[in-house]
Amino acid sequence: MTLKSSINNSAFTSKYALCLALMAVGFIAPCAQADENNFGYAYGSETLPKGHSEIYQWITYRTGKAGGNYRAVDYQTEFEHGFTDQFQASIYLNAISHKVENVPGFTNRNQFAFNGAQVAFKYSLLSPYKDDYGLAFYVEPGYKRYSRKSGKREDIYFLEGKLLHQKNYRGGAVTWVNNLTVELEREHDIPGDSWGTELELKYSTGISYRIAPAWHLGVEALVTSAFEAAKLTELGEYAVFVGPNIHYGAQRWWFTLTLLPQLSGWPSNSGERNLNNFEKIETRLKVGLNF
Repeated sequence: MTLKSSINNSAFTSKYALCLALMAVGFIAPCAQADENNFGYAYGSETLPKGHSEIYQWITYRTGKAGGNYRAVDYQTEFEHGFTDQFQASIYLNAISHKVENVPGFTNRNQFAFNGAQVAFKYSLLSPYKDDYGLAFYVEPGYKRYSRKSGKREDIYFLEGKLLHQKNYRGGAVTWVNNLTVELEREHDIPGDSWGTELELKYSTGISYRIAPAWHLGVEALVTSAFEAAKLTELGEYAVFVGPNIHYGAQRWWFTLTLLPQLSGWPSNSGERNLNNFEKIETRLKVGLNF
């Protein structure tokens, strides 16, 4: 976070004193700006200021199939750096754990393993604070070693692109974001020689409202779908998730907690939900440190 430099000296002194007072009791009012993640799944369009860095820890807990006992946890450690006020880059290191017992269609397993890495590049075209709305592009190539769904050993190479939109209201107290994601994957089982291609299309949106200094409450939704052989005529599965989130942002650190239950999916095997390809509920915690 950085204080705006365009204010005059007297206003600067008063505002800085107010910030210090709020920090002393653990809050930070909107007297500083940062690339905070108000959402667990959706992305804002803002980038880190030039020369600033952050480190995040992501933990996503996924549970619930049509039967048996299923638990998966995704771990991501991300380092992010702002190279200019409009361009930032990140590197991710991933791990995954699966505990599967007597789930129809799944092999029993209890494992924890390193799950590859990826890099990400984000470029901001418009700022929601300086322009009428924010707009950014995001590109992420990477490699995974295990299936997110089954936990089987696989080689997975992917390229993900996002279009990020953000609109602020009421002086920044309300944040609305929209993301459109296209991801192309090349994968094959280990051992195995044949390669498959899959196209994933995702749409995520979220609204977050500042209820008190440093505290935000919101709701977000995720619609995710996969197409076999990268053909739009070959829909393999889709699911819709909607749930609440809470965000806290202090001067040097922040956290976001999101709860996303599956509302519907296809092909359905549990009411209107698809519990073969997705889980009943996902919970994601993100903790960030600014430096």
